[in-house]
Amino acid sequence: MPKKKMTYKKTFEVVGKVEAFYTTGKIQFLKNGESILCLCDGRLKRFDIDGGKTSDAVESFEGEEVISFLLADDDDTLVTATKNGFMRQWHFGTKILEKGWKSGHIGVVNCMAFDSTTTLLVTGGSDSTVKVWDIVRKYITHHLKGGKGVYSKVSIQKLGSVYHVFGAADDYEIHVWDLNTSQHVTALVGHYSTITDFVFSKENSQMLSCSRDKVVMLWDLKALKLLKTIPVYETVESCFLIPENLSLTDVSFNDPDTYFVTAGDKGMLRVWSTHSGKCIYEQIDSSIVLSENSDYQGPLIIQATYIPSLEAIAVVTYEHNVILYSVENFAIKNQFVGYIDDVLSVKFTGPKEDKLVVATNSSQIKIFQLPTFNCQLLKGHNDIVLCVDVFPKHKEILVSGSKDNNVKVWFLDSDSPSLNSVYTGYGHTDSVTAVCCCRSKSRFFVSGSEDTTLKLWNVPENKPSVALKLLLIPYKTVKAHDKLINAIDISDNDKFVASCSQDHTAKIWDSEELSLLGTLRGHKRGVWNVKFSPVDLAVVTSSGDETIRIWSLVDFSCLKTLQGHEASVLQVMFLTRGTQLLSSAADGNICLWDIMKSMSIKTLDEHKQRVWTLASSSSEEYFVSGGADSTVIVWKDTTEAEKQAKLTEKEDYLLQEQELFNFVKQEKWTKALGLAISLDKPYQTYIIIEKILLQLHGKTLFDDVLHKMREDQRESLMRFSMEWITNSKRYYAGILVMNFIYRSCDSEELLKMPNMSKYIQEALPYLDRHYKRVQRRCQDMQILKFLISQME
Repeated sequence: MPKKKMTYKKTFEVVGKVEAFYTTGKIQFLKNGESILCLCDGRLKRFDIDGGKTSDAVESFEGEEVISFLLADDDDTLVTATKNGFMRQWHFGTKILEKGWKSGHIGVVNCMAFDSTTTLLVTGGSDSTVKVWDIVRKYITHHLKGGKGVYSKVSIQKLGSVYHVFGAADDYEIHVWDLNTSQHVTALVGHYSTITDFVFSKENSQMLSCSRDKVVMLWDLKALKLLKTIPVYETVESCFLIPENLSLTDVSFNDPDTYFVTAGDKGMLRVWSTHSGKCIYEQIDSSIVLSENSDYQGPLIIQATYIPSLEAIAVVTYEHNVILYSVENFAIKNQFVGYIDDVLSVKFTGPKEDKLVVATNSSQIKIFQLPTFNCQLLKGHNDIVLCVDVFPKHKEILVSGSKDNNVKVWFLDSDSPSLNSVYTGYGHTDSVTAVCCCRSKSRFFVSGSEDTTLKLWNVPENKPSVALKLLLIPYKTVKAHDKLINAIDISDNDKFVASCSQDHTAKIWDSEELSLLGTLRGHKRGVWNVKFSPVDLAVVTSSGDETIRIWSLVDFSCLKTLQGHEASVLQVMFLTRGTQLLSSAADGNICLWDIMKSMSIKTLDEHKQRVWTLASSSSEEYFVSGGADSTVIVWKDTTEAEKQAKLTEKEDYLLQEQELFNFVKQEKWTKALGLAISLDKPYQTYIIIEKILLQLHGKTLFDDVLHKMREDQRESLMRFSMEWITNSKRYYAGILVMNFIYRSCDSEELLKMPNMSKYIQEALPYLDRHYKRVQRRCQDMQILKFLISQME
């Protein structure tokens, strides 16, 4: 008979994930600079800078939404405030809840501040009040009134020997209270819009305040009066004093002067002198830009702060990106994406395929470095980027298509944090919805658009030596479909192009002239994706009619239809030398298919919403998925690893069985019994006990063996005994084990053993049955003895 071919079920595990860690509120860095704390959908999240991992910072309570939080400088004391007016104090390192209390504010707590000793906590609410709490003795110390509206910033500072509380409210004034007398000392008047930040000098002799009225004010804290108004000509969201180690080209700092940095609606950092009131340095070529078609009206930077441990300035952008700038000329050190919205397209790139190119609902392309998920932003498009692709033979060349009707070519072989497109292709009259690069060493690619046309482009062989924006012209254009084109693929030999559209069809084209070779008809709804088989003359398509179809390239007939998804199938691709398919759907499920059996053999349900994109590494060891849940997941094929692990486990098992046989043969009963228990072999354990009882003075030997066993081994023996007592042939061994445990422990110790009360309750009916049967046998023996005696 022919040998049966063995197959091993493919398995995957999640090895990396990009998910939202910042969507609302402001962020805070740990003092050691290792992590970021931020709010995301009402939960407090922690993002690790080195590993790129996102996790819950503290336990979340159902139905409660965290509005604000504050971590003390010791990185241990954390306070959170929820929408329902409840506040909690946590030990951050252990996530232990130390105290919870009602805030006392009518409405939410909008901002908080600690004093220098982390003893007093100041809270600013939406009810025009400020409260001071002693978090060590756990009571409220002050209830301060004077401001009007919601407080945007509070602080507690020691002026001389007296603590003062500062609070900025909706009345555009900074209110000052003396904590010794609880009196409202004064209101610093001067701003004409919401005060966004204020910062104190080292000696607490002066204070800088910034606002959306486009000025920064310098205050004398001894006299509590205005010293100077500095116009900065932009709405300022954050300001801070310059770090001591700040180094800027062609800028020298004078010791008597005070310098500060502002960040706001222009998207750049600027350094100002308080003496001259002028800007002495402005960041060059900021990476924070607004696309031409954007209707966003707010500031480009919503928060900026200096992180001493990282020697970097952290900036939070309007797109929820976190950028770390070096203190040397404000050069970019790191970038992280806090919220990526819908993930529309993703590809592996880099010589080692250790980077991910991701297109989201943004005009900027994001490049994530694996496994840290540090991010690099590519700016150039003027509207949302819809699709990206990378040349398989030229991993450094990236092609993108956008809603701005253009395609762009990027060269990613530079380590510069601010890369620009080299070539821009014009010609489409509507959004570019699909691009695909050729598979060979050639440099042509195909684009498809909502204008229903396909265009062939060629990337010049030589990259320009200078950073120029060059024009790219298509050398072939055809009207391809009746509705927008969803996807394009090019065959491995570069001879054929496949396109699919919302007009329910897919089409096969000649790659040289874009002449139509055949039309694939049969889907009842729009066709979302099309892919060539790597080994056969076939293509696969996925559709909104919830089916996957495999087509012949010989006669363009449908060879097979795969059904199983319960929503529109958005993506599909071949795996394992064309023998398997991987597909994703609008319900968030990813399915692995066996083509020969025409059935789904595994479902991955990590995503919560529709999965827009799938991409595989060239080795197929990894694949990545991205969807509408703002999550990019990196999966690893662990089939071979699990297969090897099972083989290793089987080899170890056989070795242990051999060792068990040797122990029994050598009559090393304690070791034999212990190994049989660790292998979880009830029957083998019973055989060993039976052999022990057959020895001379077997019961005594059995007791000695049990005395040498650990408590966990005795508990396992008790569990085995529950199986034995249900069998009339083996119950005697179970009774001996129970009897030994009962004799060796008092009742209190017995009940402390895990599951012992459960075992006793379950054993009682069987023990009673065995006792009655033995009793009947004894009666029969007495009758038999009587009959024998009468016969004699």
